[in-house]
Amino acid sequence: MPLSLTTSLTSSLNTLTHKALVIDRSGIILFINDHYNAYLEHWGLSSAIRMKESHYLELFEEWIAIPVQLTALDNAVQHVLHGERLISSSEFIMHIPDQPDRVFILDAFPLFTERSCGIQSLVLSLHDKGPAEPRQHEHVRSCHSLRPRRISGSLVPICASCKSVRGSKEEWITVERFLQLQLSLQFTHDICPDCIRQLYPKYAGVLNQ
Repeated sequence: MPLSLTTSLTSSLNTLTHKALVIDRSGIILFINDHYNAYLEHWGLSSAIRMKESHYLELFEEWIAIPVQLTALDNAVQHVLHGERLISSSEFIMHIPDQPDRVFILDAFPLFTERSCGIQSLVLSLHDKGPAEPRQHEHVRSCHSLRPRRISGSLVPICASCKSVRGSKEEWITVERFLQLQLSLQFTHDICPDCIRQLYPKYAGVLNQ
């Protein structure tokens, strides 16, 4: 176990109500908390404890229902590892044998410690949102595999003050809602580098490493 994962740190991670695991920069699983392992065992999936010191994608490939999502997951993790994002949050479909598929949110964020020198490890936190509906499979597939289509028309009316967009029915909606309707996009929360520097100056140095 690396020096950054002390006994006190792993004990703290085990007290979290979140289902969490820790990986190093190479993607090797360093630690799995009890909630995460109990969750997998509850659904009859492989024990995460046996996956320790394996690559994290080996754990996820057993139960991510849509294979292309593994690539999307790894890309999201790499963005955080390289300091391009402070946190990455994505939605996936979990396939459980003899059970309805389930939707879960996976958050990836750096594990900062007093001994940290740049980003050396990440926490992957799992949040179960419940059973998946058939339409969600198609929505997730389209978000990961289809190219965005062009928006018809050359001008999009946008408010000069609040940045709301005027839709086809003359209603004013948010930019996010407009893009969801026009491009079938799915949004995930992130923080841009400029906002990280402004809101979280103590972590800004990570972006430059």
